[in-house]
Amino acid sequence: MAFKNTPEDVAKIRKVCSALDYSAALVFNATEDMVRAACADARAMHYAAVPVFPCWIPLVAEELKGTDIAPQLVVGFPSGGTASIIKQKEAEQGILDGAKEIDMVINVGKLLSKDYAYVERDIRGVVDVAHPADVTVKVILEVGFLKDEDKAAAVECIVSAGADFVKTCTGFAEGKATLHDISLLKELADGRIKVKASGGVTTLEDGVAFMAAGADRVAGRNPITNQLRAMGIFSL
Repeated sequence: MAFKNTPEDVAKIRKVCSALDYSAALVFNATEDMVRAACADARAMHYAAVPVFPCWIPLVAEELKGTDIAPQLVVGFPSGGTASIIKQKEAEQGILDGAKEIDMVINVGKLLSKDYAYVERDIRGVVDVAHPADVTVKVILEVGFLKDEDKAAAVECIVSAGADFVKTCTGFAEGKATLHDISLLKELADGRIKVKASGGVTTLEDGVAFMAAGADRVAGRNPITNQLRAMGIFSL
């Protein structure tokens, strides 16, 4: 059922928006104006975070200063195939530039090759940079490439490496989040890490459904803000 601008629905909308990583400017052609607009939308709607490529973190940190919205750095993005030391250096510089959260891409090829020691070490390298600075680390799986047994192995690597979240997709590769994936990841996480749904969250209703299935955070782009405005909601 579509949301309406009723007190009950607005309460649900606020919950989704407060857990939403607003990725409107996480696109290859992002410009300074697009980044500033994404930050303005996030401030108006009280989204949880604004993820951007590393070069934009200083600007996002400035735009979000004085709010509780996190400048969110992507690391090893979007392929995950970057050398571990490069991921660590991206994290180090991003934190210096003001990042408060990191979404890193798992090395999908190493995971599928069952080189779990490499996968865990790759994640831990970023965690060891981030956690002393009180920066959250989410690890992106790209579920479109994975069988359920691969997802299970990935969760164990993420937990062992000390990261905070498992996340479904970058949104740049095949596949997207499904309710099955969120339910499965929530079960596999078993309270040890949190779950983020990314890819396929195009409406507020999607966000509610994914959170009901177990997602602690969701990712969304402009269609979410456009839906809010179409409902006559310009700030929350």
